[in-house]
Amino acid sequence: MSITPPSPGPRPPAPLHRSTVFVGGRKLVIECPPWCVTDHGAASEAFLNDVVHEGAPVALSVPSSSPEQEQLLIVRLVQWPFAAQESDRKVSLTLEAADDTDAVNLDVASASSVARRMEEHAARLRQLAELVTP
Repeated sequence: MSITPPSPGPRPPAPLHRSTVFVGGRKLVIECPPWCVTDHGAASEAFLNDVVHEGAPVALSVPSSSPEQEQLLIVRLVQWPFAAQESDRKVSLTLEAADDTDAVNLDVASASSVARRMEEHAARLRQLAELVTP
């Protein structure tokens, strides 16, 4: 006889947290999503639609010729909660590539495609590493 544990079901949404932001010289309190790590009080925004939620960066770093590691790719969640266009208020995933000054927004399909190509690249890198003379 086997016992099947109950399904955990959907996870409840993580709680929002409040943050102070300065907009046009006024102090406002906004709600941030649980993934937001932005220190909203560190800067003063000119307009409410300049307020942005940013998640912690997830970086792919590699050795370089300098003592520091070089960050090739950085992804993070981003949201402009007070953007003028409702479509611009969605949570998006941004990708920044080394030596590129502009981040690229990725939708779910694009993010999955990038992840799949990274997995393929990692598999090929492992194959090549096995050929290196110890």
